[in-house]
Amino acid sequence: MFVCAVRVLIQTLTALCLMAGFTSTLASAQWPPSAPRWTSSTVFYENANACMWAGVPAEICRAGYRSAFRQHLRAVPTYRDEQACENDFYPGECVSGARHLLWSPWLSGFSLTRRSSLATVSGGDTKPVTALYFSEPLYWERDGQGGSQLTTLRDKLRAGQHFEHSVGRHPGITPGSALSDRRLARAFEPQPVFEATAP
Repeated sequence: MFVCAVRVLIQTLTALCLMAGFTSTLASAQWPPSAPRWTSSTVFYENANACMWAGVPAEICRAGYRSAFRQHLRAVPTYRDEQACENDFYPGECVSGARHLLWSPWLSGFSLTRRSSLATVSGGDTKPVTALYFSEPLYWERDGQGGSQLTTLRDKLRAGQHFEHSVGRHPGITPGSALSDRRLARAFEPQPVFEATAP
């Protein structure tokens, strides 16, 4: 009986020692960092100067405006008359070329979206590691309450507008068709303009 009691005591002590060693190993284990998380914020600016006055670095503002301007020139809907353009956008916000052959909405500004990757630091806090900036052109439209608001072409497409009275830029693609909508949505995806390491 004494031998059995000693054997049980030894087994219990061995198990306790193993468990103590396992828990201390677990407590000191360095787990690999989890996948980065992202935060996003978007701000509208009238031009690069307004962006800089808001405290955004000049190179980011200039790159964002240039990218939005290039997108605007490349893919904005154009119309044969001013009224058709204003019906899709806002009165007084459409301009024409030198011979008044085609009308298009005025580039009223650009959106600048900042996406920051967050890394977990000691104590479980997070801090920004990398910031990616994207931009897209902005246009005035009716807000449905008698006023106006800034919007992107992607938002107008999501709201169900098809620009069916615009002039087709590509032969075989009818303005207002599903193919035309997909092409416009692709052309007006926010463009990456800058990558910065967060301080």
